[in-house]
Amino acid sequence: MLIKENNSDLLNPEIFNNFINLLEKKETKKIFNKIKNFHPSEIASYIAVLNTKHRIKFLQILSDNLKIKILSEIEPMLLKRVVNDMDFDFILKAIQELDSDKIVLVIKSLDQRKRNLVLSRLVKRQRLFVEENLNFNDDTAGSLMQNEVVSIPVKFSVGDTIDFLRKKKKIPKIFHNIYVVGEKNKLLGTVDLCSIISSSRKKKIYDLMKKDNLSVHFSVDQEEVAYIFRKRNLTSIGVINDNFELIGAINVDDIVDVIDIEAQEDIFKLAGMGNQSFYDAVISITKARFLWLFFNLIAALIACFVIKSFEGTIEKFAVLAALMPIVASMGGCSGTQSLTTAVRAIAMKQLRWSNALRSTGKEILIGIVNGLIFSTFAFVMIFLWFSDYLLSIIISISLFLNLIFGSFFGAFIPVILTKKGIDPAVASGTFVTTLTDIVGFLIFLSLATIFLI
Repeated sequence: MLIKENNSDLLNPEIFNNFINLLEKKETKKIFNKIKNFHPSEIASYIAVLNTKHRIKFLQILSDNLKIKILSEIEPMLLKRVVNDMDFDFILKAIQELDSDKIVLVIKSLDQRKRNLVLSRLVKRQRLFVEENLNFNDDTAGSLMQNEVVSIPVKFSVGDTIDFLRKKKKIPKIFHNIYVVGEKNKLLGTVDLCSIISSSRKKKIYDLMKKDNLSVHFSVDQEEVAYIFRKRNLTSIGVINDNFELIGAINVDDIVDVIDIEAQEDIFKLAGMGNQSFYDAVISITKARFLWLFFNLIAALIACFVIKSFEGTIEKFAVLAALMPIVASMGGCSGTQSLTTAVRAIAMKQLRWSNALRSTGKEILIGIVNGLIFSTFAFVMIFLWFSDYLLSIIISISLFLNLIFGSFFGAFIPVILTKKGIDPAVASGTFVTTLTDIVGFLIFLSLATIFLI
């Protein structure tokens, strides 16, 4: 019996294991009964968590009963792995029913032989759009757009528009705005559907349309498009070419996916994991992580060199070896907190070069306040532990300074990288941690050498 809840309930271990057992026993009828009322996104979630063996079995069982919309619900990186295991006739059927942007996504995921076969089955107008879209750079407005748009001449009235929509055979299944165009299909503005519905038939479209001509060029990065949607609270936006001609539109459902993808990329980059996917192969993931692991090893060796330079001091005061991690880890934590704030602010376009000094100053001030609090706490704890007044002062000063340096590095390094045209999420994490470790060890051991020897 199906309990209609949400994806997380459907993936409950007990329910999911029962589903796996049905797959193993090839209980086709029971599987259909189990998923017949599933939303396409819920079936897609099952496909996502199945291993390769069970996924292929599932797709074979569903070959004649797959819901077309499942393809648009599967994550793009996973789609590349599963679409070639799907029945080819199902893919052809999907191509006829999906919106053009989803068609492009499916075709991009196919191997070259199947891609050519699918393109040969498309009608000329659709094939030309797909081929043009395939030439757009990935992660741009052009690669996101669909060509199913509703556009009307600027001379139309509300009545003309309503009649046009009723007579037009091919219009998008879901649309929010109507695009107003002039000569040679040049975009002039947009009209909300609600404005059409609530106005009299005699009302001129020119008087209703938004004349700010809000649109994006097909080459604009998808992250910039997402920013525009977020700032303007848009549901769709027109895409234009070099001649300001309307060539397609991007809808908010695609932008939600973009926001997820961009957020995931930033998280992975901050961790030094590159542009990997959860569904990538082991070798691919290893390669993505290798560079920053290697950089981290070099950085650790530099930190070791700093420590070795003070081995005489450490030999005389072995307790320093036990206390060094306190300074380094607290500085690294401070740097990571400032770094996360800065990278997020840069992504949201809140932090720019123009306000970089003010933002960095604020983080330094936070570092000073935290430094005073935790250095005082550290002084008390070390004194109670070792009963050494001088050692307590040294650890306290070192911790205070490294918390300030950590805040400074975390706030300023991403800004510098952005100024140089480098993605701050790519290099900042390891770089900041390394600097705070080296500076922390250097300050602490230098002070110990000066005052304890």
